[in-house]
Amino acid sequence: MTRLGEAGEFGTLARLIRERIEHPGVIVGPGDDAAVLRPSPGTDLVATTDALVEGRHYLPDWITPAELGARLAAANLSDLAAMAAQPRWALLSIAARADHEVESLEALERALERTLADAGAVIVGGNLTATEGPEWLSLTLLGEVARGREWTRHGARPGDLVAVTGSPGRAGAGLMLALRLGARARAEAWRPLMDAWLRPAARVALARTLAVTGAITAAIDLSDGLLGDLGHLCEASGVGAELDAGDPGDSLLERAAAELGVPAFDLWAGPSDDYELLLAVDPAGRAALEAAAAVAGGAVGFVGRFTGTPGLIARVEPGGARRPLDPTGFDHFAGTGGRAAGSGAGGRRAVRRPRAPGRRSGGSGRGRR
Repeated sequence: MTRLGEAGEFGTLARLIRERIEHPGVIVGPGDDAAVLRPSPGTDLVATTDALVEGRHYLPDWITPAELGARLAAANLSDLAAMAAQPRWALLSIAARADHEVESLEALERALERTLADAGAVIVGGNLTATEGPEWLSLTLLGEVARGREWTRHGARPGDLVAVTGSPGRAGAGLMLALRLGARARAEAWRPLMDAWLRPAARVALARTLAVTGAITAAIDLSDGLLGDLGHLCEASGVGAELDAGDPGDSLLERAAAELGVPAFDLWAGPSDDYELLLAVDPAGRAALEAAAAVAGGAVGFVGRFTGTPGLIARVEPGGARRPLDPTGFDHFAGTGGRAAGSGAGGRRAVRRPRAPGRRSGGSGRGRR
């Protein structure tokens, strides 16, 4: 094994980067002072960025370098999925200690490249620097969307349906099991929950298929948990929401709830970085949306409706009573019910609960990287 301190910055970069890239829109790729990119005609540029900090978002004992790279990609890809955008180009920055093994960085970057490539994107630049403290990774992802066709958080209307893809809450359940059970959480019985937490997959292809139906009026990715992200969408759209009563319909989540001694609904709706999508759906387009999801092989469940009472999110009990719910999701700088950063283990938000609601978009050239 070769340490960064032995290989040096430029020796490491020579092993990490691919200077010759054949990819649509890449005029100048890695190896220069900045990348030169050409968006497709008739599209708008969509940009997002996310960072993972050692001990805050992941612990090496719980996640492999390859899983970490793939998870960093998934976190950014999910943001673009929530905008109905096509991922195109990425900028990767790494801060590592001198004793870090170059081979582990190679495994991380190759997995990141594969995950991005599966969604149609490529790394075009970035930066490598040294740190003496916690290591960190940052990815900026750029994508395209047909002009005027992007999804946002702002379009939900009273009467629109609340829909979610996949199985919300599983990532959070995986984290809670790891905290409670330690190594026993690695048992085969819990593998789907651990996969949801450590090895998530973004819904890029499904989002682009659903976008064709025209039924989506607003969207957000589930990275703060269903209630937290529903709260963000409701705030942006100036609406409220009602969630249907009943169990989540996820037997594995219910089994985890029994093991943890918490209600299954709390796992399903609580803080969890699942990278699923929460959608506002025009009722008239429901059938078309369900048909499109079936063709794409993706599950979409309808769990409630939006209301004209801004800021109020409630659960409709079997007898018709409305029980107000707290839509608080994860906040980096606030308490999280005992699941604060550093108390857990794992992937992008492995040790924290999902990220704070604000998103900064931007990037930097990979220049010499």
